[in-house]
Amino acid sequence: MLAHFLLLTFVLSILCGQLYAQPPATREIKGKVVEKNGVAMVGVTVKLKNGTARVLTTKDGSFSIKVPVTEKQPVLQFTFIGYEDQEVSVDKIGTVNVTLQSLTNSLDDVVVIGYGSVKKKDITGSVGRVSVADLQKAPVASIDAALAGRVAGVQVTSPDGQPGSNADIVIRGVGSISQSSAPLYVIDGFPMEDANFNSINPADVETMEVLKDASATAIYGARGSNGVIIITTKKGKSAKPIVTYNGSLGTQKPTKTMQLLSPYEFVRLQNDINPYFANYVYFTNGKTLQDYKNAPAIDWQSICFNPNPVFQNQHISLTGRSNKTAYALSASYTDQAGLIVQSGFKRFQTRISLDQDIIRPNAFCTKRTDWPGGKQ
Repeated sequence: MLAHFLLLTFVLSILCGQLYAQPPATREIKGKVVEKNGVAMVGVTVKLKNGTARVLTTKDGSFSIKVPVTEKQPVLQFTFIGYEDQEVSVDKIGTVNVTLQSLTNSLDDVVVIGYGSVKKKDITGSVGRVSVADLQKAPVASIDAALAGRVAGVQVTSPDGQPGSNADIVIRGVGSISQSSAPLYVIDGFPMEDANFNSINPADVETMEVLKDASATAIYGARGSNGVIIITTKKGKSAKPIVTYNGSLGTQKPTKTMQLLSPYEFVRLQNDINPYFANYVYFTNGKTLQDYKNAPAIDWQSICFNPNPVFQNQHISLTGRSNKTAYALSASYTDQAGLIVQSGFKRFQTRISLDQDIIRPNAFCTKRTDWPGGKQ
């Protein structure tokens, strides 16, 4: 009887070991990745969404990936630099043929440079463009704060933590030891050496380009040696008036505070550094080190920081265009309480922009025969 029990136990242990050693069941998905013109693409990343399986396409564009059978309808992700990402849901057949689309739309974007406006694909110099959509998503009070981290080679640093203070912008490093390294600002065609970004609300900005190299800044001469930032504000385009409102409300807080010493730890540290000074300051009137174990502590950080600093930005605008006049009116209110008590920034501003198409009076016109309607 005991022998049968041992034999049964041995057989069950072998079966369990075999079951445990078996890998999870998978099924194979094959396919091919090509461009729009049918050329095979090599090196395309094929990944199982919400999974770990990942392969690359071969030189003929084909791939083979294994996915768990538990995935009833797996979704494959196809990614390649310069092409749009694509997701494909796989059926039971397990064969996928994908055509990736090239990201050529960004090359047709019109970029403003010193000599005018050209398409991005026709630029030979180094020009960075800030996405206005991303610019307006950032809940900031000025455009210099929204510019931080959005253009390669542009460094934005704040000299202090005071809300509303202008940031220092440096393009491609410091170019002078004794002189200023600030770039030249061109706002609606007017060059400005020292621009006050608080005078422009980010919601009023239509385009922003950063000219970095000499070929792009040559029209501005020595003033553009540190780079040029071209800002174009919004103008009326539609024949019907358009009213736009943008508002944001939020709070801010320090991401990290310092861990402070208790009164006992602080006095002990001072005694270790300078016993003579500690005896003169902390150990008077018969006080000892042990007396500071129960001494109340003062958290200076909580006293210096505002408990709930609120930030709000309200902006409303009216834009439109008649036959010869384009108009844009806007008003904004910004109220930012600083992280430190007794600090903050408030701003209320209005902006009016009128663009008029002027036609020469008849008194200044010369006699021509090609005017509409006959001689003039």
